[in-house]
Amino acid sequence: MPAPRSAAPRAIALVAAGLATCALLAVAVGAVFPQAPRDGHPDGLHASEAAIGSAALSPPSDTVLRVTFLDVGQGDAVLLQAPEGQTALVDAGRHDVVPLLRELGVERIDLLVATHPHADHIGGMARVIESMPVRFYMDNGDPHSTATYRRLLAALDARPEITYLEALPRTISLGSAEIEVLPLLPRGTMDHNDRSVTLVVRFGSFTAFLSGDSEIRQLTDLVGRGVVPRMTLLKAPHHGSDNGFTPGFLQAGRPEVVVISVGRNSYGHPRAAALSAYAGIGARVFRTDIDGHVAIHGYRDGGYGVARGQQVAWLATVSTGDRDRIRLGEAFGPAAVVGGGAAAAAATGARVRVSVHADAPGDDHRNLNGEYAVLQNQEDRDLAIAGWTLCDDANHCFRFPAGAVLATGGTVVVYTGPGRPDGERYYMGMGRAVWNNNGDTATLRDGTGATVVVFRY
Repeated sequence: MPAPRSAAPRAIALVAAGLATCALLAVAVGAVFPQAPRDGHPDGLHASEAAIGSAALSPPSDTVLRVTFLDVGQGDAVLLQAPEGQTALVDAGRHDVVPLLRELGVERIDLLVATHPHADHIGGMARVIESMPVRFYMDNGDPHSTATYRRLLAALDARPEITYLEALPRTISLGSAEIEVLPLLPRGTMDHNDRSVTLVVRFGSFTAFLSGDSEIRQLTDLVGRGVVPRMTLLKAPHHGSDNGFTPGFLQAGRPEVVVISVGRNSYGHPRAAALSAYAGIGARVFRTDIDGHVAIHGYRDGGYGVARGQQVAWLATVSTGDRDRIRLGEAFGPAAVVGGGAAAAAATGARVRVSVHADAPGDDHRNLNGEYAVLQNQEDRDLAIAGWTLCDDANHCFRFPAGAVLATGGTVVVYTGPGRPDGERYYMGMGRAVWNNNGDTATLRDGTGATVVVFRY
């Protein structure tokens, strides 16, 4: 154990003192989480072999790994739910997330991970520990001087049955999913953000990358080590900050979906540079400040579906077996399935680049068609965009008419003022300028209301 944690809570001290045989094996070879205990078993652990692996299950091919980004404002809280029922919570926002977890049917946490000890990541963690069973707790071993951190330590100290795992390179099984813990930069050589616990979550061909508030130095180190995989899903590092990505990192990972966990803030998150970089690699971007909760259903074949807002709440009311059998396209229409694997045939999610030309020559309110937005299709197929909407931050919206098509590799232009559409040029028919010259947000949604792309300038 590192010296800074010498006064750590009893749950942490247990590792140094010596654990029961099964827990020692879990620490040595990577903890494996069996199903939630039933029928009187106090902790779900049995003989040593079973302790490091739950009973072998053969889930049907359409079961899913659910990765839910909770809308916790400016902070992170990511819930992982394996097909067999095991759960992991990576960070817990700034405030109490227990009511949100209860709404999603979570009754216990098998693995609780604090990526780093900043309040917007661990503020709600003590309450989780106080409110429900937690089997394993992991962090990077770095202490902090804040009252929030001290409360977390006190909560852990009161729960000696929780096993502590330091974030050393290891592979952890969460049911039929695997969580790989990537190497950290040396202790004491940088601030807390660049020692964020970084996890690669794999379920068949579906891969998710979660890295807290990692900044350029840590991301560059991970690329240099060759441990950044091609990924289906990326949790935007550092809430979409411009220091939360590098071109090399994005080229190595090439995520299909990026989720930005963000709320109202004074930092300018997410930054335009990050949004542009994500759009530049063709990723579809979701934001908790716009979309609410965002749930990604990962399928073994590499396909995935996206639910957001009330869709996530609805799925929580469906029985576990039925929920695992639902392809999101069946629940919400094909547009909810946005890519990959066998899901691709039903997908209408698309790579579309949006740009806005906000500052018209002369008086913007007089030269209305000197202000316009451009949509570019980056798919290798035509997109039927009838019923899609393009909205600014103040919810001034344009709905594309019946028959509207965005040709493969082509563009359409949406002008603010009046005019006659011709299939390549459309007109909002507004009497005043729409797009703010000093910054605005253009949100393109498909006919179901699902976000296709967000452009912020």
